[in-house]
Amino acid sequence: MIQREHDGVRWKLQPNFAPLLDELLKSSGETVKESPVKRVTRHRLGEKSFYIKRYFHHAVRFRPLKFFFKATQARQEWELAQQLEAREIPIVHHVALGERRTWSGTQESILITEGFDAVQLNEAPGTDASIVLKFVERMHDKGVMQMDLHPGNILVGRSHSELRLVDLHGTLVKPQLSGEERKSNLAMLRVYVPIPVPDEIVQLSREVRRQQLFQRSKRCLWHNREFASEQHGTLKWHARLPLLSESVRRILAGPDEFLESRAQILKPGRSSTVGKADGLVLKRFNFRKLENLAKDLFRPSRARRAFRAAYHLELLGVPTARPIAVADRRICGVLARSYLLMEEIAGAVDLGKLLRDGWAPEPAVVREAALLIAKLHEEGFSHRDLKESNLMLGAGGKLYILDLDGLRFMQEMTDRRAGLDLARLARGVEKFPAVTLLHRRIFVRTYCRARHIRKVPR
Repeated sequence: MIQREHDGVRWKLQPNFAPLLDELLKSSGETVKESPVKRVTRHRLGEKSFYIKRYFHHAVRFRPLKFFFKATQARQEWELAQQLEAREIPIVHHVALGERRTWSGTQESILITEGFDAVQLNEAPGTDASIVLKFVERMHDKGVMQMDLHPGNILVGRSHSELRLVDLHGTLVKPQLSGEERKSNLAMLRVYVPIPVPDEIVQLSREVRRQQLFQRSKRCLWHNREFASEQHGTLKWHARLPLLSESVRRILAGPDEFLESRAQILKPGRSSTVGKADGLVLKRFNFRKLENLAKDLFRPSRARRAFRAAYHLELLGVPTARPIAVADRRICGVLARSYLLMEEIAGAVDLGKLLRDGWAPEPAVVREAALLIAKLHEEGFSHRDLKESNLMLGAGGKLYILDLDGLRFMQEMTDRRAGLDLARLARGVEKFPAVTLLHRRIFVRTYCRARHIRKVPR
């Protein structure tokens, strides 16, 4: 290993790469990924390509200080690479580690890896799942477990036979892995890749996927490439950046004025007010109960809960109105109102209105409703207000779920909870003569089959 200093950066270099460092650092690379704290660029030198990953620790106040006491992300990955190569685990070749240190801590760390003519596993659909399974089992046999094992961290060569591990941060290296560790790691991979595994791991994979998407749904309330906080009028909105059209911004600047003068009011209730215009729907959650004053100081508003639930359903592929923005109006910390802006589901009509008009549901629509609710329950959701008016029928018989304020993600979805949801729906539709015994049987049988409930009522 060669050590040298270059422009204030202390480097550790693989001997065969050391002569290329100066030329590589001077070359203009192509940005692959960028954020305020990290940038990844791709560089070409002759027939070879290299990736430079830079961590800008100085971008976060006081962060450089913590690296007096722990290794930087780049150093952690560098050291992991040495361990994995010693255990003959195929990885992208790590050729250099650089760190720029000052009296106030490590300001920047840099990792350089050699390019590999490959694509991520999720971009290589022709890859045999059994080859991926063998690759992971080889890692496990060597005591290696990638804690964030997903297709983006596995590269597949152009021949579809050579696999390598990439992005080693979070990799665990032990003398030996336990059976439970192997199962949990395979279950994580099974979320993304249909590898051949026992039924026990398939079931565990469903639970892992459910929790992963629940955690991922939080990103809609964070600052990232798609979501950010913006001030419009007197309110600070958390908005979906790609959907901020001029008509959206006008509503965000004056949501109450929109409901009072421009919107077609769909629901003028005491609890909430709903209006639509220009392909957008605004729901204002009004102040309801004095006893909620204290609770609302410590919990997200109903609008924020519904915003995250809508995004969560979107990740799951469950049809609902796409969320655009959310805001709270607080006075001295007390929640007075909250607002949720969504896209309108063009041409959709709620089933309650159709049934009141004497519409007789077609069997295909009943099956669609059963499949939609079965998917909700399978994904861990309960809807405490599951009624016909919260199901919207759109073009082509597609159904959408609405009123997400009543939606709750359950850590463990029980049969009792699912039964209460279905009972609520049954009470709602039983008053309509157009809903017959045949409709009920079609619904129950479709729902039970979708959820793999063996004893299907006749």
